[in-house]
Amino acid sequence: MLKVAFMALGIIACSNANAQLNDVLKNVAGTAVSKATGNSTVGDVAANLLGNLLGTTTVSEKSLIGTWTYSQPCVAFESENVLATIGSSVVSSKAETTLKNGLTKIGFSSGKVVMTLNEDKTGTITYNGKAVKVNWGVDGTNLKLTFPLINKSVTMNTKIEGGELQVAMKADKLLTLANAITSKASTVSSSLGTLNTLTKNVKGMYMGLQFTKK
Repeated sequence: MLKVAFMALGIIACSNANAQLNDVLKNVAGTAVSKATGNSTVGDVAANLLGNLLGTTTVSEKSLIGTWTYSQPCVAFESENVLATIGSSVVSSKAETTLKNGLTKIGFSSGKVVMTLNEDKTGTITYNGKAVKVNWGVDGTNLKLTFPLINKSVTMNTKIEGGELQVAMKADKLLTLANAITSKASTVSSSLGTLNTLTKNVKGMYMGLQFTKK
């Protein structure tokens, strides 16, 4: 009985230690992003990071039909476990800052990019007063955008919560998407090209764009 009691105490101690470690890692992640983004509320930043996960629910075509206005960039993760290393947390904070600055340089600011998806699977993405035609389709949790004029397509993970839409992809796919929308390959490469280097050693981290439905 004594042996069983000691084993039980050991399990409880281990569980408490894991919980404390989890809290510490979340705080480290929050601190890193806070320094990179200028956000003063560490807890809020950590919570936002953990909330920006990839979508796991099948997206219906009906839920995507409509007009979506770009609001902000985000870094999305396959799971909370991706943040369970200090290295991943620091890299993600740097990637988030680079992403935000890079998108701003190419004209992706709140309200300036508008995506309209029509019921007949056609659509447009309006950028800097210019409308780029797209075709679109859904496959499980993914949205696929095809740009017929340049014969390019980008498949991205999709998550919808209320009137908010998050699309997330690997860094190289984000560059392809930005090039297709802006037709400014050199500007996109110089502004966002470092994202590939920043993220190549962190599996499970994706670059994201958030939209709000009109």
